[in-house]
Amino acid sequence: MSNKQDRVQNFAGALQRITDPFSDFLNFQQASGYLLLVATFVSLIAANSPSGDSFVHFWHTPIDFSFGSYFTLKLTVEQFINDGLMTIFFTVVGLEIKRELIEGALSTRQQAMLPVAGALGGMFFPAIIYLAFNFGKNSASGWAIPTATDIAFSLAIIQMLGKKVPLSLKVFLTALAVVDDLGAIVVIAVFYSEQLHWLYLCYAMLVVGILYLMNIADVRNIFAYCFVGAFLWIFLHHSGIHATISGVILALCVPFRFKNYDILFKKHLVDVQAYSDMLGNDSKDIKPEIRDQIIEEMQRTSTLMEAPLNNMLHLLHSASSYVIMPLFALSNAGVKLNFDAVQNLLSPVSLGIFFALIFGKSIGITFTTFLTSKIGITELPKGIKLKDMFMVNILAGIGFTMSIFVTNLAFTDSLMIETAKFSIIITSFTAGIVGYVLNSMNKNSIE
Repeated sequence: MSNKQDRVQNFAGALQRITDPFSDFLNFQQASGYLLLVATFVSLIAANSPSGDSFVHFWHTPIDFSFGSYFTLKLTVEQFINDGLMTIFFTVVGLEIKRELIEGALSTRQQAMLPVAGALGGMFFPAIIYLAFNFGKNSASGWAIPTATDIAFSLAIIQMLGKKVPLSLKVFLTALAVVDDLGAIVVIAVFYSEQLHWLYLCYAMLVVGILYLMNIADVRNIFAYCFVGAFLWIFLHHSGIHATISGVILALCVPFRFKNYDILFKKHLVDVQAYSDMLGNDSKDIKPEIRDQIIEEMQRTSTLMEAPLNNMLHLLHSASSYVIMPLFALSNAGVKLNFDAVQNLLSPVSLGIFFALIFGKSIGITFTTFLTSKIGITELPKGIKLKDMFMVNILAGIGFTMSIFVTNLAFTDSLMIETAKFSIIITSFTAGIVGYVLNSMNKNSIE
């Protein structure tokens, strides 16, 4: 194959990477879903093995971070994952939200409102169902547990279904899960934060102002945003607000495009064309070191045109999907299946979680999307029937990682936490299996 053909193929690959971000996102979440499944089974087996106590105890090992006498942070390994590393996951979610709002599945009013309406219904209905089982009890504080959808698991299953699920419904479920996670983050920040320390909160607001000014000043270096974002996490953590929301705030401040983009893009095209001409038919006469230098310059100019937001996504996506999420499952899914936990499967907590996720999610999302489409606020995807929408919405009942995350914040009683986790795992697998079977039997889906 000639050098020219190689260059054409490389350019086509780069173009596809820029113009098909949704496909990349789905592939990341599909692979992450498989890893989450493996990590969950490993955690469950390890927790119930003869060395289960040691396995569980490891995640509660204290680790301290200090910088002289100026800064001290005391966390356990589990807290470091849940509060620290999960911030990276929420940063990725925030970046996806911003990108979808600007030029993706949420870029028009009706496109944006459909998953937003669905997410609101998918949070309100499960919360009401859970409270119906737990009203007036100590467990009522867990009302937000069934309100979240696990992106990785739900999208992994919908990818496994292939053409059984239309692309428009895949986009809808993806956007729904992203908006749903944003809602969960807001709920965590408002309802599950500790007593506020106003001095640190003021410091955090100052850092948010700095991030905003960096955006206005057209700062493109993503590592500068990460550095400033680390201070935001520290101040929010000390303020009493759950620090994972710093990831979303950071993501919303990262520029999608920089100033004078059109002018710079035209100059970029001229530069690339000039380099391409230098590597034309006479490229065999160019010395190898000069040719390599020209190719490197082409790559450099192409990288300069990449959106800072996309650069950060490319930097964090793999770590979030392939490292952080499986670590979260390993550290949080290790439920000891003792007699008390099994017996409590008929407790108000377990029943509330089960019915809220299985029925509250699917009915709530379907009802609100149907109602808002009838009054003209939203519009259902073309060719999609209400039955198709309902069957896909069953997959939104997979709460798993986000539901477990909220459980750790909502409860302090260890037995209640273990009971809720056990119920979440069983319910999520039930929603996944039922959703897969029903959607695979659907004869009316079109691609």
